[in-house]
Amino acid sequence: METTDRRMDAATFNSSPHLMAVVASDSMLKVVNAAWEKLLGYRSDEIVGRKLLRLVDDTDRATVLKLINSRMDAGARPIELNLRCKDGTYRAFEWEARRVAGEQTMFITGKDVTDKRKLEVTQNLKVYELYAEAARQRKLNEPSR
Repeated sequence: METTDRRMDAATFNSSPHLMAVVASDSMLKVVNAAWEKLLGYRSDEIVGRKLLRLVDDTDRATVLKLINSRMDAGARPIELNLRCKDGTYRAFEWEARRVAGEQTMFITGKDVTDKRKLEVTQNLKVYELYAEAARQRKLNEPSR
């Protein structure tokens, strides 16, 4: 039964649409699921043994350390972190982490929110354009002094 459960867990792990990994306290990726290749372009043999810190900009290093901190509150809000894809582009992820019992590692899960962030930026630009147009109209309608 244990072997069947392990196979089912492995199948679930590898079929998840979210990035899943086991990461050491030094940010070394120990195990990754198939979504890393699908979403970021890295095969598991290219990424396992590599530090998660190497996939982020220098400005996001503190965020990686916050994510893998073993004292992280289990009820904490997701941490947003952008990862560099193999082609050099970036994707945005909301990350959650939990400690692996009895080990110095964390199990992390990253949900891709790239399209959601792009939509938010587009909507914010549209709102800004509406405000700018309203300001121009007010200025045109003001009586000259």
